[in-house]
Amino acid sequence: MPAQEIAILTRRHKELAALLPHLQKASIPVHYERQDDALEVAPVVALELLARCITALAQNDHDLANSLLPQVLSHPAWGITPQQLWRLSSDAYDSRTRWMDRMETTPEFTHIHQWLIERAAASHQETLEVALDHLVGRPTEADTPEVFRSPLYEYYFSKEALDTNPDTYLEYLTALRTIRGHLREYAAKETLSLQSFVTFIELHRRLGAPLSMRRTVGEGDEKAIHLMTAHKSKGLEFEAVFIVNAIDTVWGEKARSPSRNINYPENLPLAPSGDTADERLRLFYVAMTRAKSYLNISYSSEDERGKQLLVASFLSEKPSQPIELPTSLENSVLNSELAWHTHLATPTKELEELLLPQLANYKLSATHLNNFLDVTRGGPRAFLLDNLLHFPSAKSSSASYGSAIHATLQQAHVHLVARKERKPLEDILHDFEQALQKERLSKDDYQLFLQKGSEQLRAFLDARYDDFNEQQKAELNFSHQDAHVGDAHLTGMIDVAEIDPKTKTMIVTDYKTGKPLKDGQARTDYEKIKLHKYTQQVMFYKLMVEHSRDYRGYKVTSGVLSFVEPTKTGEICQTRISYQADELDRFKKLLLAVWQRITSLDLPDTSEYDQSYKGILSFEQDLLDGTV
Repeated sequence: MPAQEIAILTRRHKELAALLPHLQKASIPVHYERQDDALEVAPVVALELLARCITALAQNDHDLANSLLPQVLSHPAWGITPQQLWRLSSDAYDSRTRWMDRMETTPEFTHIHQWLIERAAASHQETLEVALDHLVGRPTEADTPEVFRSPLYEYYFSKEALDTNPDTYLEYLTALRTIRGHLREYAAKETLSLQSFVTFIELHRRLGAPLSMRRTVGEGDEKAIHLMTAHKSKGLEFEAVFIVNAIDTVWGEKARSPSRNINYPENLPLAPSGDTADERLRLFYVAMTRAKSYLNISYSSEDERGKQLLVASFLSEKPSQPIELPTSLENSVLNSELAWHTHLATPTKELEELLLPQLANYKLSATHLNNFLDVTRGGPRAFLLDNLLHFPSAKSSSASYGSAIHATLQQAHVHLVARKERKPLEDILHDFEQALQKERLSKDDYQLFLQKGSEQLRAFLDARYDDFNEQQKAELNFSHQDAHVGDAHLTGMIDVAEIDPKTKTMIVTDYKTGKPLKDGQARTDYEKIKLHKYTQQVMFYKLMVEHSRDYRGYKVTSGVLSFVEPTKTGEICQTRISYQADELDRFKKLLLAVWQRITSLDLPDTSEYDQSYKGILSFEQDLLDGTV
């Protein structure tokens, strides 16, 4: 049968993209057409990141540049080994200096440091087109061996890159052409700068507006099989059709869609096409009827992690014939060969040696635990980079605001305990103003949060100031309390601990400066994740307190989430979390599982987990079951 008479159909583009490396490995030519977002193509992403770093340096925003440099330099185009970056990060952290300062005196980074400084200075005068040429590293006649150029061109657009994978080369080139073409249309009457490029991309990302580009793999190859979505196949026919990944979470009743949390009125049919079970069934019928002579429907019984998969519900009554698969070992080897891996986040022998002194004295905090478990924000790999390697990151304005609020409330508690009287409101607001000034916010952010904090503190203290008492200890530090749960060494700071020495009980209060959860109820997926983290945080505090040196005989009876920000109706909310024995037992086992993974640097890849509350729960259960 001619190859062009064969089609592989799926519901979504990402499933087709996942097939491409396997087909390429088997030397099977394919024809595949889709619309891509130029802003998400690899060289454009790298170019944007480099531009952000250089414009930050040009504007003397050294904290922002410092937070971007790890991402810039970890790109393989620069040829910097993970070991070099780890040591640069470690040196900067130990000396409490920025990366640029360390790069200036570190031989393997001095040339990059000088080039970044030159590009930042030139960005004030250069036009955008010239600046982009420099950032891409396009060769010019004026180049000499002594002149350093950006490595992006050689990495993405060299002859070797073209010979190795011409389809990818053309995809990258199309993306670069697309974005430069759109930039020429953007503010056409103005002379654009590198800052214009950054602003242009920020605008598109904020509006969710992609820069569409048409990409065709295998165009013109008459001996290529066709890969397409069922939608794209409408009106076409092929001698043989293969419908792959016919599982329930893709085609059936458990299929997910971006709009699953949005409910429209019955008289307003705005749900995207293909989002209902009936529409998915009709679309599957379309895919089946594309076959003229031969139809094959297949699905896997389990995913890469061994999780069981179910056939689409409407196919569950049909007989199926299993296919003999490679052994688990062979499958693992194949998946390893075809998987994408991050440049920095795979632990190696060198990394283990570098982190050994730190791990010997490591203490687990509630924040570290939540970072490790939150697969929506990178999970274990983000934990490695942020909490073990101490890669710098800019502090957000909202985090600075939270720090100022916490410092202000702490001083109010300390004043009450020391003076036996409540601090006047005017003095508390003055403390907040001083604390906010120390956060070094921009002028606009400072004015915004000064007004916001003053209003919220007035409302909060009006409702809760009477609850402050002399038995409370603010910012109770457990860093030297030798708190051990099993092998896990715990640490943390409790915002307010209300201690009763007679009954040897404690109530733990944690101040929250984000949006309040009224009645302790979580409605959106984001709120569910937030409440889940908060609950685990107060369970962590209970274990930490009850296993500490000074409070080993105490019992934490409850945890209180005290929200500083009022609701839209002006209500100040508190959520009291009681401890259930079964939940606490599960959490203790989870904490020990995470501790073992951290101290052995066994950091699982969580990229395949759903980026949602359910994904977090799934990862936690796999940690408990030992299946990840």
